[in-house]
Amino acid sequence: PRGPRAAVLRLDRGRRATGGMGEKKKKDKEPKQSRREAAAGLGPGAALLGMRGAATLLVFTAGHTLAQSGAFATGSDGKMSIWARLIFFLLAKATADELFALVMLHVARRVVGDRQAVGVEMTPEERRTHDPTIPWPAKDLLSPELRSFADRKGQPFFLNHVTGRRRFKDAMMRFGMTVGSLLAAWCTCRWMDKRSLASLGLTMDAPFFGDMVVGFAVGVSIVAFIFVAELGAGWVHFLQLFEVFDKSERFATCMLWDVVFHLNVSLNEELPVRGWMLHSLAEAFGTSMGLAPVTAFLCAMVAQSGFFVVMHLQSPGGAQVQSMVNLFVGGMAAGLNVLFTQGRLGFALGWHFGWNISMGNVFGLSTSAIPISATVASVAPHPERARYHGGVFGPEGGVVA
Repeated sequence: PRGPRAAVLRLDRGRRATGGMGEKKKKDKEPKQSRREAAAGLGPGAALLGMRGAATLLVFTAGHTLAQSGAFATGSDGKMSIWARLIFFLLAKATADELFALVMLHVARRVVGDRQAVGVEMTPEERRTHDPTIPWPAKDLLSPELRSFADRKGQPFFLNHVTGRRRFKDAMMRFGMTVGSLLAAWCTCRWMDKRSLASLGLTMDAPFFGDMVVGFAVGVSIVAFIFVAELGAGWVHFLQLFEVFDKSERFATCMLWDVVFHLNVSLNEELPVRGWMLHSLAEAFGTSMGLAPVTAFLCAMVAQSGFFVVMHLQSPGGAQVQSMVNLFVGGMAAGLNVLFTQGRLGFALGWHFGWNISMGNVFGLSTSAIPISATVASVAPHPERARYHGGVFGPEGGVVA
């Protein structure tokens, strides 16, 4: 159209075009702003991650250089002193574990699409062992005796619950720690011990895997006995079967992440402690102190059991006397698992995994305060029986274990 009407239409189209451009610019500005905020948080975190990588590289380079130079060599075999090897192994494991755990955390964030976490380090939410936003337990599932405790502040029933998304992150971080432990053990064996990982019990042959199956069955059986004993004594109360604590998630998926997590926990703890440390200390006690092989192995068992206790002190409830006693006895039992299977790690790995996965994700009990996202049997520990069932630390801090 021509004339005044055409001018009005052109003016109206211009206003709409200008307004649309303004809205588009506003929308484009928001992602750029969030990207700038993310970059601002990522900068210091990336620098810190780089420093961790440099520290790890420095530790491994120093270890390799010392091994090649023959420093701290003792005895006719030319091996480094056990104390030098032990210090290197612990430093190498600590730095490599932390580095690869943070790398895998970043990968996990990408996979789950977590855009809230800024930076490379763990956020406070990722460090928490319990998600207070998860409503648990449902009052209608509690017995009349326990309902009076449900409104108490904090965690009256002790158990730690998180989402499956969080457990996926935990599983990925544990995988990173396993990579770090394998790298530290391999480098120590290759450079300083002049032996293979197989000599630590990681033989990966038919007897090894047979031991794993038997060890798994034994671990599950022991935990089943603990569960029945605590349930019969009234220390824990059964609620329901197949519970997922975040109702928007699937049971099978949550269980998968816990299986992956505990498989890596077993390898990440058994290979360094019952593998390298136990075998190396037994060899050192035998050569330096002239002890008989079995006596030297028993002395090494005591040392690695003490270290196993120290590993769990930072866990909630891990510093309690009963927890420390149980952990020490558990470390000795794990050492016997290796001794009675001719030095192989298969039984110890299967036993450790069977114990952990059944305690937390089959019978719903606390496993060293490790959080869970799903369980086959859901239970509520009695708030006034903590000294018997172990409280937040679980049966490993209780009397039956």
